[in-house]
Amino acid sequence: MSLRCFIQTQAPVPGSGAQAVHYPACEWVGDDGAVDQQHPLNRFVCSWLVSDMADVAHCDEVLHAMTQINDGVRKEWFVDGDAFNVDLLLNGVQFNPSHVGPEDTAYWNQLEGRFTWLEVKGLLHDWRDFLTQPVKH
Repeated sequence: MSLRCFIQTQAPVPGSGAQAVHYPACEWVGDDGAVDQQHPLNRFVCSWLVSDMADVAHCDEVLHAMTQINDGVRKEWFVDGDAFNVDLLLNGVQFNPSHVGPEDTAYWNQLEGRFTWLEVKGLLHDWRDFLTQPVKH
């Protein structure tokens, strides 16, 4: 299983005269090469990378905070994004959709939105590396 990063192209609405839009995207690919969009890594982590972490500086900020947590300088860090709120703790990383608040206990801190520290840090690092590559359409 691996992270596949690519440039996604969104075609304009026919007849609109608009230009195609190109943006970085990623997806979690299974050992068989298939992409399961309902897999938690796609629904949470890849969606977060594309929606909230599309800027190298933001990736660096989160990776720096993760290093501080790992080194014991910080205990935790909270990333508030457009699509996700992410709690970074050394014993795990919890993803919650940003439109869901802690008062919505049925939808907050769901087990399927929890990932290991190393898993998230590795994927974020790979994504950051992809973002620094020259753009090829």
